[in-house]
Amino acid sequence: MSTMKSYLYVIAAAVIVIAAAFIVPIAPVKSFCLTCFGFMQQNVLIGAAAICAFIFLGNNHYWFIIAGCAIITALIIQFAIVGHNAAIITWVARVTAFMTIVFLMNFVRVFVNR
Repeated sequence: MSTMKSYLYVIAAAVIVIAAAFIVPIAPVKSFCLTCFGFMQQNVLIGAAAICAFIFLGNNHYWFIIAGCAIITALIIQFAIVGHNAAIITWVARVTAFMTIVFLMNFVRVFVNR
């Protein structure tokens, strides 16, 4: 299976889950999605995701390194910028937003290079 097909399958699955959460009112999934969408609009998170995505582009363990960068970035943003403790769901939402930004950037890169 090609890289483009893999990216499209993941995007299709994510769209189906998000659409189902909004059509059938599943409150926890809907709330988590809205939180992630809110975090995806923060310039600090977008910038960190872009920097990490392009620095580690040729690495063999790319997604593991990106996951580590996402966790570290979420913790730094939470404690250095926001300045207080938060629930684990906030960190997971920031990590998910970070990973989503990197995923979409890589999808665009694969699509353009195709």
